[in-house]
Amino acid sequence: MRTTQPPRTLIENGTLIAWQDGRHTALAGDAVLAYQGSDILYVGPRSGWRSGPGDTRIDARGRIVMPGLVNAHLHVTDTPFTRGRLEEPGDLSDRTRITNFGPLYQVLPAVRHALEPEDQLAAAECAFAELARTGSTTVVEMGYDFEVGGNGDIAIAEQVAETGIGIGLRVYSAPRYRKYHYGAGVQGEVWYEAYPDDGRPRMRDCFDFCVRHDGRHEGRLRTMLAPGQVDTCDPAMLRETREIADAHRLPIQIHAGQSPKEFERLRSEYGRTTIEYLGDTGLLGPTLLIGHGQIMTADGNLDSLAAHETRALRDSGTTVVHLPWVKARRGGVIDSIHKYRGLGARQALGTDTFPFDLFNDMRMATVMCRFVERSPDVADCRHVFHMATAGGADALGRPDLGRLAAGCKADIVLLRADTFKAAPVHDPFLFMVLAATGEDVDRVIVDGRLVVDGGRVLAVDAPAAIARLNEASRRVSARIAL
Repeated sequence: MRTTQPPRTLIENGTLIAWQDGRHTALAGDAVLAYQGSDILYVGPRSGWRSGPGDTRIDARGRIVMPGLVNAHLHVTDTPFTRGRLEEPGDLSDRTRITNFGPLYQVLPAVRHALEPEDQLAAAECAFAELARTGSTTVVEMGYDFEVGGNGDIAIAEQVAETGIGIGLRVYSAPRYRKYHYGAGVQGEVWYEAYPDDGRPRMRDCFDFCVRHDGRHEGRLRTMLAPGQVDTCDPAMLRETREIADAHRLPIQIHAGQSPKEFERLRSEYGRTTIEYLGDTGLLGPTLLIGHGQIMTADGNLDSLAAHETRALRDSGTTVVHLPWVKARRGGVIDSIHKYRGLGARQALGTDTFPFDLFNDMRMATVMCRFVERSPDVADCRHVFHMATAGGADALGRPDLGRLAAGCKADIVLLRADTFKAAPVHDPFLFMVLAATGEDVDRVIVDGRLVVDGGRVLAVDAPAAIARLNEASRRVSARIAL
């Protein structure tokens, strides 16, 4: 019995960001992109492609045709409720600056304790819709454990993942587990308290979830092991994580380098720096993603890394996922993307929290790095765009994502370049990184399926979803106790 093939689609007349010779390259003029089903068939000059009578055509005139963005670290279930509560925390401000003390150890736990499962699902729907609307086609959702309502019920992670899949995204679900909860004491100290049974039941549930769900929905749902912040996991938990990851070929992401308090705890508790601790527990490696990576030395300057730490980070192939905007808006910076690049470390980008617009974080990554290094010759736009696409894809072990080339997945974004702020586009990389926003996204295609058309997320009733989130926010606000 003959199987009906999906039609071939030809995207023409736009500026194509093609993957050639291991880098993104802009092709204008007569370049075309052809895809069929979920796969890209061809990217290159029109003369190299033979069209058929059944081909569907997309006229990309006035558009930049770029690979879908890979947003390698974010939180959809609590961000809408923490928004505006972490940036200017009033009477906590004397302890919040670069240390992140107030937001990380006081405000975040209070908000998360106030959430119930239905609140999280209302938040996830709007967050995933925003991600699609702003051009992220692959997203890594870092879930939570007991302190976010539901007492660690893994069913919530399943429902959140299904929400993102239903909107049409490619979702990496990473439900978190850890040994210790934490919070802030009245004298400014940080306390750590073990969960029941040292958090092992939740850890085993997360392992089971990741093994059972990885590869579902025609491969659009993948999973990732996610031990919590590095200072909340003991060595045995991290070693077991590496064993399970290797056995089932799963990537790992851990929060590390968030604050001086975290660095101090690792030194006092284990006599190790962050890199040493990750190395001693076996976590470093090409399948490890470090989320944040801001405070990796006592002074926050990567020039202070010891030679053996530099070698361990570089030679292991570990990826650092930078989240520049969440730090910059609270007065912190990464010191720096340029230094990480000089060390030979792999790098990717994520939004962490709001806005879920990776264009914004590309711009912040570039600008903040130039401030830190006092130079316009660092964090060039092509490199930062690579971090937001192929860099994230490589961290996930997916050379078929974050690129427009034959054999890659048809995850494609059409970005408007026919606006006052865009014209004329002398260099599309400078426009995408330094001027564009997610609002410039016109169409989004994920796995060959149209997800956003004319700036509208097709699978979401926007007014109804926003109304549900606003109602959830009123409930949560009434429960927060600071």
